[in-house]
Amino acid sequence: MDAANVTRPAIPVVVIHGALRSRVGLWPVVRYLRNRGFQAAAFGYATRSDSLERHAERLEQFIATWLEGQKVPMLGILTHSMGGLVARAYLARPGAAEQAHRQRVAMLAPPNQGAALAARFRGFKPFRWLYGAAADVLQPDHAATLPPPPTSAQVLILAGGKHKGERGYSRWIAGNNDGLVGVAETALPGIDPELVGGAHSVLQWRPAVLARAAAFLAASE
Repeated sequence: MDAANVTRPAIPVVVIHGALRSRVGLWPVVRYLRNRGFQAAAFGYATRSDSLERHAERLEQFIATWLEGQKVPMLGILTHSMGGLVARAYLARPGAAEQAHRQRVAMLAPPNQGAALAARFRGFKPFRWLYGAAADVLQPDHAATLPPPPTSAQVLILAGGKHKGERGYSRWIAGNNDGLVGVAETALPGIDPELVGGAHSVLQWRPAVLARAAAFLAASE
C-alpha cells in the first residue's frame, strides 16, 4: 500500500469551557473542529459547585468513556479561560499518562497564574455568590499550586487584549488584558503567549483564533 495514500486517524480533541459557561456554548467550536477532520467532543462541568480536583477527575472519566478505554498516540485539548486550569489539573493526574502518549494543548485566554480581577473581588459577596467554587479556583495562590504541564504535552497559549499600547480593556488589570485576564497572567514557565487580541468572552468563537488553534493541534511535531 502506498504510504502517501494512507489516511491518518482523526486526532481526538476534547474542548473545555470556562467559568459560568456550559458545553452548549462549545458546540460551534466542536463543529468547527469536526469540519476540519478532528474527532472532537465537548466536556461540561459544574464550575460553580465543584473543586478543580473534582473537575479533573471527571474529565479523566469523560475521556476514558469517550475513547473507550484506549490509549491514543495523541490527545488534543482546546480550552477557554478556566478550562485551561482544568486541563492542567487533569494532566497532573497519573491517569492522563495512561490515556495518551502525548498531548497538544491549545489554551485560549487561560488564567494560568490566576486572575488579579478575582483576587481584587475575593471578599466581595456578590462575586463569590455568582462564581461559587470558581471564585477560589481563579485565585492566584490557588493557581500557583498547579504543576507545569508534563513533558509529554506541547502547549500553545493564545491571549486576548489590545494590539496597540500597554493598556488593556480593564483598568483594574495591570498591563494589556482582555477585560478579565491579563496577557501576562496567561503565561507558563518557558511558554509565552501569542497575542491574538480581542475580548475574553468571545475569543473561543473567533474563526481566526480557532484556525490558529486547529493548526497547532494538527501539527505532527
